[in-house]
Amino acid sequence: MNISFYTARTGLIAQQQGLNIYANNIANVNTVGFKPLRPSFADCIYTLQHHNREQWQTGHGQYLSKTDFMWSESPFVASDQPLDFALPGDGFFMTLDRNGETYLTRDGAFAVSFTGEVWELVNGFGDFVLDYEGNRITVPFELDGNGEVTTNIDYAALEVMIGVFSVPNNWGLEQSNNNRFIVTERSGAVVANYDADKVRGALEMSATDLAGDMVRIIETQRSYQLNAKVIQVSDEIMRTVNNLR
Repeated sequence: MNISFYTARTGLIAQQQGLNIYANNIANVNTVGFKPLRPSFADCIYTLQHHNREQWQTGHGQYLSKTDFMWSESPFVASDQPLDFALPGDGFFMTLDRNGETYLTRDGAFAVSFTGEVWELVNGFGDFVLDYEGNRITVPFELDGNGEVTTNIDYAALEVMIGVFSVPNNWGLEQSNNNRFIVTERSGAVVANYDADKVRGALEMSATDLAGDMVRIIETQRSYQLNAKVIQVSDEIMRTVNNLR
């Protein structure tokens, strides 16, 4: 059996997975509050190729062992939109989708939606933004001199209502679609952080390192090409051996 063929095959698979991760990071370079992933690779098993020489071992390629979030805080950009919020530190907003599932997110680009009875705070995907008690937020409006509700939102009161949450282990969160994170056993339970700061009228930009990921894309492509070349050479060697008379 030609071990080099299978070793290079594992390299192809691992490098393709790495390319997918870096490409996704670059694709989200303008996604508000996006946290990129970093792939980590490990070597596969080793086998003893010569029974009389214990030091003679042969490796069998690599595999993608895990992916880690890059939790560095990104720069804030002033948006001049009073419903935009950014979070200094490592806190999260909590949202509730239409199926009753809750998520964490760093995306603070919010809007107001009329749900048939009241105006509620939502994000760009229509998920409801939750307060510190895990309840949907009814948008407060200012009152005029007669005590009647006006069309002006009380932004100061709204800012106080928006909940900020944290988990013991950010690296244990699971990435979901729509720039959301899912709480897992590894991340630990969600805890309300009443002392967290919020910056109104600003958004946190993507944490993607565009230049760094472009370099890593090139490196991964080169590795992919080398593994493909090894497969080609291995195939040619096996063809030659099979054609021997």
